[in-house]
Amino acid sequence: MQREEKQQDSALEAIIMRVNDLKNAISAMIFKVEHEYETLNWPNFLDNFALISGHLTSLSKVLGHDKALNLRGLTVLPLRLSPEKDEELLRLTENRIPTFAHDLVPDYLRTKLEPQAEQKMMQLEAKAANVNIDTSHVRILYTVHKK
Repeated sequence: MQREEKQQDSALEAIIMRVNDLKNAISAMIFKVEHEYETLNWPNFLDNFALISGHLTSLSKVLGHDKALNLRGLTVLPLRLSPEKDEELLRLTENRIPTFAHDLVPDYLRTKLEPQAEQKMMQLEAKAANVNIDTSHVRILYTVHKK
């Protein structure tokens, strides 16, 4: 049992490291788009995008590894629910989640899209599947040349 816990801890640590790398790369790209948009050029933007893609690939490899932690078999349960502001929770979530209250837990621990979002996603996917490739190329070229 202790060996399994050590494997879980090391696997979670590897996942957390990859997610933090990805989060930092996304934050840096957002910062550049918001604050350096006047000097940001296309090759630089693509380099940032490639960095994010590399981090996603790295995370995917960690999650797909044979010895990786099977997250589907684990359950996340809140140990304490409180409507009051929790400073420790704020620190852990980088000021994103101030409380862990009864009405918010289903949204925070959601593993599927909300039904309305899932329906909209399915409609968009169906619409995209029905678009002719030649038509989409013409639309893309028109949009690029229009700008």
